[in-house]
Amino acid sequence: MEAGPFIDRKINFIEGISPHPGISWKVEEHMKSGRLKGKRAVITGGAGGIAIATALEFTAQGAAVSLTDLHLDDLDNVAAQIVSRGGKAKAFVADVTVRKDVESLMSEADSFMGGIDILVTCAGGYKSYAGFEDIGEEDWDKVIDVNLKGVFLCCRAVLPYMKTLGWGRIINLGSLAGRSTSAGTSPVHYASAKAGVSMLTQYLAKDVGRYGITANTIAPGTTMTERVTNLLTPEKKEMFTKASPLGRLAQPEEISDVITFLASDESRYITGATIDVNGGRLMLV
Repeated sequence: MEAGPFIDRKINFIEGISPHPGISWKVEEHMKSGRLKGKRAVITGGAGGIAIATALEFTAQGAAVSLTDLHLDDLDNVAAQIVSRGGKAKAFVADVTVRKDVESLMSEADSFMGGIDILVTCAGGYKSYAGFEDIGEEDWDKVIDVNLKGVFLCCRAVLPYMKTLGWGRIINLGSLAGRSTSAGTSPVHYASAKAGVSMLTQYLAKDVGRYGITANTIAPGTTMTERVTNLLTPEKKEMFTKASPLGRLAQPEEISDVITFLASDESRYITGATIDVNGGRLMLV
């Protein structure tokens, strides 16, 4: 798969980190500008490809990270390799749809890192596609819970820690699916939840700006994470690739680069925005 010329310049392969074949993660000495030096981040959905890429980039830029997901196995591996390279990282188990889990996560992350400056909500997804009339109520509730309610709970739980600091960056993961019904074939419950994330984030940004906190949504297009690689048929992959003016699908690090920018002080005058990172697909639908 053509990954683009910039990737060769930025990536040194880290054995064992890549969650699927063909992706190498970047930690290269001359790229460590320290944009996030001293910052402390909570990243949900930590076992997913975008979250892993974000954790690696954050720690390469000087941040400490607390990763969370439903299971520790994959997270422990990522955290251990970050630590072995001089970074600070710890894995936590939490269900983002359960308020007590989320509140405990923030408390434990605060104790581990000494504060929370950044929240990145990557937890989400769906297990299978179904048409509008075929989605069961239980499936609808599960997808809305993890993709929308989970974002709400995490954002609300982290605010006291950021208000204490008088500074904060909240980056919520939306999707191209939540931007246009013509952009792809994501099911309606997932698309609805991701559209909701953008509006939730706008309301949040309006409320928390006076505390020095910004909140933004990033809306990726099809990104070649392990989950997407397993879900995409060759036909759909070809269709999505042709739909991009760039003629390829996104790599996880192309999403994490934008997340890192939004987490840094360079984005200090951006809030309430939805940043589209879809290779130009949205403008063509």
